[in-house]
Amino acid sequence: MVYCHLGGSGIQLKTMIGFLKGKILKKDKDWVILLVDKIGFKVNLSEKDLERIKEGEEVSLYCHTYLHQERLELYGFFSFEQLKIFQILEKISGIGPKIAQKVASICTFEELKKAIQEEDYSLFKDLKGVGKKKIQKIILEVSGELKKIEEKTAQEDKEVMEALLSLGFKRNEIKEALKKLPNNLQTTEEKIKFLLKHFSKK
Repeated sequence: MVYCHLGGSGIQLKTMIGFLKGKILKKDKDWVILLVDKIGFKVNLSEKDLERIKEGEEVSLYCHTYLHQERLELYGFFSFEQLKIFQILEKISGIGPKIAQKVASICTFEELKKAIQEEDYSLFKDLKGVGKKKIQKIILEVSGELKKIEEKTAQEDKEVMEALLSLGFKRNEIKEALKKLPNNLQTTEEKIKFLLKHFSKK
């Protein structure tokens, strides 16, 4: 078996990796080597998530492919919700992927939203290497991002509602079904397809 490293040697990445499923070949203090179809992917994981797994175990990970200058890294998460939190935080100047991953590993989207709305610092108290100034920056900048997400979600839900009403479904049943939408549905079309399947099972 040969362990490999691809540096900035002119190799072009054609596809971003979004999901991996395989066996943990090697586990270190902040990453794993995930064996997928005879290829080992080095995936960064948070300390909290690393505590959940062991070598030889099979896992499924949502991934973010991080490109910075000539460096390529994979950051892994056990849920799509964690991935979305990471992607919001990672965009903030001065935060970076390591801190973003730490935050994503300790809370749900709703917990993060509540902490930011209430300026509650207690959610972040156990984060190693993240000082008060970083936390203040997260709270300040993420509040704007959350507002954009809420506005986008509200518009999409309105479009879903109108589409399903035109198909003869009742407003109340659509409202209830919208509450059950999985977090990994990102477009209006995906939401409509999911709800049509939901109603067909009744």
